[in-house]
Amino acid sequence: MMLDSTSVKGRILDAAARAFATHGVDQTSIDDIARDLGATKGKIYHHFGSKSELVCAIRKQSVQLTLERVRPQFDAAMPPPEKFHAMAKAHVIAMISELAYHRVVVEEMRGSKTGGATPAERALRLEIAALQTEYEGFFRSTLAEGIASGHFRDQDISIAVRSFLMMLHAPIYWYQPRDAENITAIAEQLANMALGAVATPQ
Repeated sequence: MMLDSTSVKGRILDAAARAFATHGVDQTSIDDIARDLGATKGKIYHHFGSKSELVCAIRKQSVQLTLERVRPQFDAAMPPPEKFHAMAKAHVIAMISELAYHRVVVEEMRGSKTGGATPAERALRLEIAALQTEYEGFFRSTLAEGIASGHFRDQDISIAVRSFLMMLHAPIYWYQPRDAENITAIAEQLANMALGAVATPQ
């Protein structure tokens, strides 16, 4: 059965994320990724015009994967503290479950040399910015709702969101793959810490 374009692109993104996260963006070539896929370099270039565009597509996918995990908690009818905790926990699980994608994003932010931006890459960057704004909006609105209800301290929402998201990103830097129970325990602890940072003291 022939894979459709979306499936092929997904396989390319997964392989590229693994290779970039393991060996580094600058140290990994399109040939390396093609070998890992058992495909030709031309197949990758058919879907992604450059290595830089491929890295940008990984960035977009990292945000989309996190959105998919957190959106159900945001959409659920829960009081602000429970919703915030569920969203924070889902965020950490996303960081660990799609670890390769998120580690590539961190390396790219540190300044990997992927070349100048193509028109396709510039379009991807605009899409990424829109997704990131949407995602942060989940936490901003939940925090605002909690402040209004008295569950959360009155605080600068922008500072609070950026600060606790940095904490929830932490496993990207130190997590080593283990079992699912360990992932849940880490997510629970970090979600508790994030909730404690914004909640009204009891």
